[in-house]
Amino acid sequence: MTLQDQSGVVEPGRGVAGLPGAVGAAPVVLGDAELVEFYDAHIDKLFGFVARRTSWDDGARELTEHVFVQFFAWWWKHPDHARPVGVLYQLARWRLYDYLRRRGRELTVEPSDLDELVGGTDDDGFAAFERCHDLRRALATLTEQQRQALLLKYGAELSLADCAEVLGTGVHNMKKILGKAREALRQAPGMDAYKSAGMAKEVRG
Repeated sequence: MTLQDQSGVVEPGRGVAGLPGAVGAAPVVLGDAELVEFYDAHIDKLFGFVARRTSWDDGARELTEHVFVQFFAWWWKHPDHARPVGVLYQLARWRLYDYLRRRGRELTVEPSDLDELVGGTDDDGFAAFERCHDLRRALATLTEQQRQALLLKYGAELSLADCAEVLGTGVHNMKKILGKAREALRQAPGMDAYKSAGMAKEVRG
Protein backbone atom coordinates (compact mmCIF):
# COMPACT_ATOMS: atom_id res chain seq x y z
CA MET A 1 0.00 0.00 0.00
CA THR A 2 1.22 3.50 -0.72
CA LEU A 3 0.49 6.75 1.05
CA GLN A 4 -1.36 9.04 -1.32
CA ASP A 5 -3.65 12.04 -1.28
CA GLN A 6 -7.16 12.10 -2.69
CA SER A 7 -5.84 13.11 -6.09
CA GLY A 8 -3.85 9.87 -6.25
CA VAL A 9 -0.47 11.60 -6.16
CA VAL A 10 2.04 9.44 -4.33
CA GLU A 11 4.98 10.99 -2.55
CA PRO A 12 8.02 10.07 -4.68
CA GLY A 13 9.92 7.12 -3.30
CA ARG A 14 7.68 6.83 -0.24
CA GLY A 15 5.37 4.03 0.77
CA VAL A 16 3.76 3.41 4.10
CA ALA A 17 6.27 0.72 4.90
CA GLY A 18 9.03 3.17 4.01
CA LEU A 19 8.10 5.73 6.63
CA PRO A 20 11.08 6.10 8.95
CA GLY A 21 10.89 5.18 12.59
CA ALA A 22 10.49 2.08 14.67
CA VAL A 23 7.29 0.18 15.23
CA GLY A 24 6.12 -0.15 18.81
CA ALA A 25 6.17 -3.56 20.43
CA ALA A 26 2.84 -3.38 22.31
CA PRO A 27 -0.38 -3.62 20.29
CA VAL A 28 -2.40 -0.41 20.21
CA VAL A 29 -6.17 -0.36 19.84
CA LEU A 30 -7.52 2.75 18.13
CA GLY A 31 -11.12 3.81 18.55
CA ASP A 32 -13.07 7.00 18.09
CA ALA A 33 -12.09 8.24 21.55
CA GLU A 34 -8.37 7.83 20.83
CA LEU A 35 -8.66 9.60 17.48
CA VAL A 36 -10.62 12.50 18.97
CA GLU A 37 -8.10 12.83 21.80
CA PHE A 38 -5.20 12.88 19.35
CA TYR A 39 -6.95 15.40 17.11
CA ASP A 40 -7.76 17.73 20.00
CA ALA A 41 -4.19 17.51 21.30
CA HIS A 42 -2.56 18.42 17.97
CA ILE A 43 -5.00 20.41 15.82
CA ASP A 44 -4.01 23.88 17.05
CA LYS A 45 -0.26 23.27 16.77
CA LEU A 46 -0.54 21.67 13.37
CA PHE A 47 -2.79 24.45 12.09
CA GLY A 48 -0.23 27.04 13.22
CA PHE A 49 2.55 25.05 11.55
CA VAL A 50 0.61 24.93 8.27
CA ALA A 51 -0.80 28.45 8.42
CA ARG A 52 2.59 30.14 8.85
CA ARG A 53 3.75 28.51 5.65
CA THR A 54 0.59 29.46 3.72
CA SER A 55 0.53 33.07 4.97
CA TRP A 56 -2.62 32.31 6.99
CA ASP A 57 -4.70 32.16 3.80
CA ASP A 58 -8.08 30.47 3.48
CA GLY A 59 -6.49 27.20 2.41
CA ALA A 60 -4.69 26.64 5.72
CA ARG A 61 -7.66 25.16 7.59
CA GLU A 62 -8.67 22.96 4.67
CA LEU A 63 -5.10 21.74 4.21
CA THR A 64 -4.78 20.98 7.92
CA GLU A 65 -7.98 18.95 7.92
CA HIS A 66 -6.82 17.11 4.80
CA VAL A 67 -3.59 16.15 6.56
CA PHE A 68 -5.58 14.70 9.45
CA VAL A 69 -7.83 12.73 7.08
CA GLN A 70 -4.78 11.19 5.43
CA PHE A 71 -3.08 10.59 8.74
CA PHE A 72 -6.04 8.82 10.33
CA ALA A 73 -6.48 6.62 7.25
CA TRP A 74 -2.85 5.58 7.65
CA TRP A 75 -2.94 5.28 11.46
CA TRP A 76 -5.92 2.90 11.42
CA LYS A 77 -3.73 0.44 9.50
CA HIS A 78 -0.56 1.10 11.53
CA PRO A 79 -1.70 1.64 15.13
CA ASP A 80 1.56 0.28 16.55
CA HIS A 81 3.79 2.89 14.97
CA ALA A 82 6.06 4.29 17.67
CA ARG A 83 5.94 7.95 16.60
CA PRO A 84 2.58 8.90 15.07
CA VAL A 85 3.19 12.60 15.74
CA GLY A 86 6.28 12.47 13.55
CA VAL A 87 4.24 10.88 10.75
CA LEU A 88 1.56 13.58 11.14
CA TYR A 89 4.09 16.37 10.61
CA GLN A 90 5.84 14.46 7.84
CA LEU A 91 2.51 14.31 6.03
CA ALA A 92 1.97 18.02 6.66
CA ARG A 93 5.32 18.85 5.07
CA TRP A 94 4.56 16.74 2.00
CA ARG A 95 1.17 18.38 1.52
CA LEU A 96 2.69 21.84 2.04
CA TYR A 97 5.29 21.12 -0.63
CA ASP A 98 2.49 20.15 -3.03
CA TYR A 99 0.31 23.12 -2.06
CA LEU A 100 3.06 25.71 -2.47
CA ARG A 101 4.52 24.14 -5.63
CA ARG A 102 1.16 24.50 -7.36
CA ARG A 103 1.35 28.20 -6.54
CA GLY A 104 4.90 28.63 -7.79
CA ARG A 105 6.33 28.88 -4.29
CA GLU A 106 8.80 26.87 -2.24
CA LEU A 107 8.54 25.53 1.28
CA THR A 108 11.24 27.28 3.27
CA VAL A 109 11.61 28.33 6.89
CA GLU A 110 12.03 32.08 7.25
CA PRO A 111 13.63 33.66 10.34
CA SER A 112 10.27 35.22 11.18
CA ASP A 113 8.80 31.71 11.43
CA LEU A 114 11.03 31.11 14.44
CA ASP A 115 9.81 33.85 16.72
CA GLU A 116 8.93 31.09 19.20
CA LEU A 117 12.63 31.03 20.05
CA VAL A 118 12.30 34.44 21.68
CA GLY A 119 11.60 33.84 25.32
CA GLY A 120 9.54 36.01 27.62
CA THR A 121 11.07 39.35 28.52
CA ASP A 122 10.47 42.17 30.95
CA ASP A 123 12.09 44.65 28.56
CA ASP A 124 10.19 47.64 27.26
CA GLY A 125 8.70 47.52 23.78
CA PHE A 126 11.75 48.87 21.96
CA ALA A 127 14.19 46.53 23.73
CA ALA A 128 11.99 43.53 22.95
CA PHE A 129 11.74 44.60 19.30
CA GLU A 130 15.51 45.01 19.06
CA ARG A 131 16.05 41.61 20.63
CA CYS A 132 13.68 39.96 18.13
CA HIS A 133 15.37 41.79 15.23
CA ASP A 134 18.82 40.61 16.34
CA LEU A 135 17.64 37.02 16.62
CA ARG A 136 16.04 37.10 13.18
CA ARG A 137 19.31 38.32 11.67
CA ALA A 138 21.14 35.51 13.46
CA LEU A 139 18.63 32.90 12.28
CA ALA A 140 19.14 34.09 8.71
CA THR A 141 22.75 32.84 8.93
CA LEU A 142 21.64 29.25 9.61
CA THR A 143 21.16 26.59 7.00
CA GLU A 144 17.66 25.65 5.85
CA GLN A 145 18.00 22.28 7.59
CA GLN A 146 18.96 23.95 10.87
CA ARG A 147 15.97 26.30 10.69
CA GLN A 148 13.66 23.40 9.89
CA ALA A 149 15.02 21.49 12.88
CA LEU A 150 14.50 24.48 15.18
CA LEU A 151 10.97 25.01 13.87
CA LEU A 152 10.00 21.39 14.53
CA LYS A 153 11.65 21.30 17.95
CA TYR A 154 10.48 24.65 19.30
CA GLY A 155 7.69 25.81 17.00
CA ALA A 156 5.85 22.48 16.80
CA GLU A 157 7.33 21.32 20.13
CA LEU A 158 8.13 17.86 18.83
CA SER A 159 10.40 15.44 20.62
CA LEU A 160 13.88 14.77 19.24
CA ALA A 161 12.68 11.39 17.97
CA ASP A 162 9.71 12.96 16.18
CA CYS A 163 11.91 15.72 14.71
CA ALA A 164 14.28 13.05 13.42
CA GLU A 165 11.39 11.15 11.87
CA VAL A 166 10.05 14.21 10.07
CA LEU A 167 13.46 15.13 8.65
CA GLY A 168 14.32 11.53 7.81
CA THR A 169 17.40 11.26 9.99
CA GLY A 170 18.52 9.55 13.19
CA VAL A 171 18.10 10.90 16.71
CA HIS A 172 21.87 11.24 17.17
CA ASN A 173 22.18 13.27 13.98
CA MET A 174 19.17 15.34 15.04
CA LYS A 175 21.00 16.28 18.23
CA LYS A 176 24.02 17.30 16.17
CA ILE A 177 21.91 19.47 13.85
CA LEU A 178 20.27 21.25 16.78
CA GLY A 179 23.60 21.62 18.57
CA LYS A 180 25.23 23.19 15.52
CA ALA A 181 22.24 25.49 15.11
CA ARG A 182 22.59 26.72 18.68
CA GLU A 183 26.31 27.23 18.27
CA ALA A 184 25.75 29.13 15.02
CA LEU A 185 23.32 31.43 16.84
CA ARG A 186 25.90 32.09 19.54
CA GLN A 187 28.52 32.96 16.94
CA ALA A 188 26.28 35.10 14.73
CA PRO A 189 27.09 38.83 14.49
CA GLY A 190 25.34 40.86 17.16
CA MET A 191 24.53 37.93 19.41
CA ASP A 192 27.47 38.38 21.78
CA ALA A 193 25.42 40.94 23.71
CA TYR A 194 23.08 38.16 24.77
CA LYS A 195 25.87 36.01 26.21
CA SER A 196 24.92 32.51 24.95
CA ALA A 197 22.14 33.62 22.66
CA GLY A 198 20.06 33.48 25.81
CA MET A 199 16.73 33.99 24.14
CA ALA A 200 17.16 30.70 22.32
CA LYS A 201 15.91 27.74 24.36
CA GLU A 202 18.46 25.14 25.33
CA VAL A 203 18.57 22.05 23.14
CA ARG A 204 17.65 19.12 25.33
CA GLY A 205 18.14 15.45 24.62
